[in-house]
Amino acid sequence: MGMSEPFIHAEEKVLTEGDNRRQQLEYLMRRFGDKVLYLAYSYLRDRHWAEDVAQEVFIRVFTNLDKFRGNSSIYTWIYHITVNLCRDELRAKNRRRDLEPVEGEDYVATEVEEQVLANLQQQEVWQAVLNLPVIYREVIWLHYYEQLSLKEIAEILGISLPAVKIRLYRARGHLQKLLKAGEGNA
Repeated sequence: MGMSEPFIHAEEKVLTEGDNRRQQLEYLMRRFGDKVLYLAYSYLRDRHWAEDVAQEVFIRVFTNLDKFRGNSSIYTWIYHITVNLCRDELRAKNRRRDLEPVEGEDYVATEVEEQVLANLQQQEVWQAVLNLPVIYREVIWLHYYEQLSLKEIAEILGISLPAVKIRLYRARGHLQKLLKAGEGNA
């Protein structure tokens, strides 16, 4: 499910007792940097664009850290910021349709991805996930790759728990069709 209670308390302690905001930010970047980057990449499908968004996420975290109320875990709060920024970026891209379209890079596996996606079957699944519409890709990513609970996903995406369940069900169906059709091989 989510993070364990002792870990949440340890994180809150770092965030509330630390006077040095730079140290707080460094801690959060070490703890969540890769996850934020992968989440941004799953939305944007462009490594450089995802890196830019990940940097912007941590700038916003830094400038708004004092506004974190603790209604959810810091993890959920940062992911919510990431999802919102990615959605904003995609909306902005859609508004610039009269300009030359920004194409996503071909899939470039990082060392971490190569370790995680060690065999061909896993790579095919990953490619199929990337071919899903965003509303399905995000729930698959958060549930299976980030191992978040359905409740945490609902908080991050700002939707109801039943909506998460429906999206996850539909995402699995789309993913199954893509894999059967061989579209994970892109």
